Amino acid sequence: MIGKVLIFGGGGFVGGNLATIARQTGWTVSIADSAYRPGIDWAEWNVVDITSRGAVRRTMRDVKPDAVVNVAAIANIDLAEKERDLAWSVNVEGARYVAEGCAELGARLVFFSSDAVFAGTATIYTEDDEPAPVNYYGLTKAEAERGVLSVIPDAAVTRLSLVMGFPVTGGNSFFAGLEGKLEKGQTVSAPVSEIRTPVDVITLSECVLELAGCTFSGLLHIGATSSINRYDLTQRVARRMGFDEGLIVVAPEDDAPGRAPRHRNGIISVAKAQSVLRTRLLSVDEGIERAFDARLS
Repeated sequence: MIGKVLIFGGGGFVGGNLATIARQTGWTVSIADSAYRPGIDWAEWNVVDITSRGAVRRTMRDVKPDAVVNVAAIANIDLAEKERDLAWSVNVEGARYVAEGCAELGARLVFFSSDAVFAGTATIYTEDDEPAPVNYYGLTKAEAERGVLSVIPDAAVTRLSLVMGFPVTGGNSFFAGLEGKLEKGQTVSAPVSEIRTPVDVITLSECVLELAGCTFSGLLHIGATSSINRYDLTQRVARRMGFDEGLIVVAPEDDAPGRAPRHRNGIISVAKAQSVLRTRLLSVDEGIERAFDARLS
């Protein structure tokens, strides 16, 4: 199925890339976000407060999408820890409002979750492992998963570890933030103890659009076929950008004041995704290269 897709959070880093890939592959794209952001002027924009059930419902009735992708979230872990009411209203209640709108319209739903639903103490996590978040952001995502699937059992809920790439509009891009600091000659600290299974934003977008057009339901982990700790990843990306690796330093093991706890091991199994998706998942190094290639094209 390729038709009209409505992307909640389409003005952010992941959403902007997703909207661009959707257009390139034949989808009619509509974006719902809290404010207009330049960079994808060709899309139909809807300024909507996702924490308002009425605003979400009106937008969805007006757009009449065939598929909805909800990437909107308070994804800054430290902000979510401090602003808990805001994180709950966006990540949990907003997700439910979107799901209710999809149920009313009969629209396909793909919802974005996170490996932060896990404690990070196991060797690897599959879709069958029980959530046990160590921070408030992870708790909101675990609650949102349950809420979305209770409203629409045939929705696709994707769990991600870390997304690599550059923004089309704006948003929280690890690559862009790193480049900005290194261009100023700043040192960047990254933890050795935090291991992730990162996916480049182009491959992720292809996977999500495939899910938007198929009948898969339930939880699905999307990431690389290999894993890496945050320090080594940051060094590799800095080197690929042409900067001195010496600017990347090991972060202290103890969490800094005001920093929310992190799950250490974010190794998610992508075996299920490899079995149900046509889109090929990449290794960490392949994903880094694809992210840079996409920026240059």
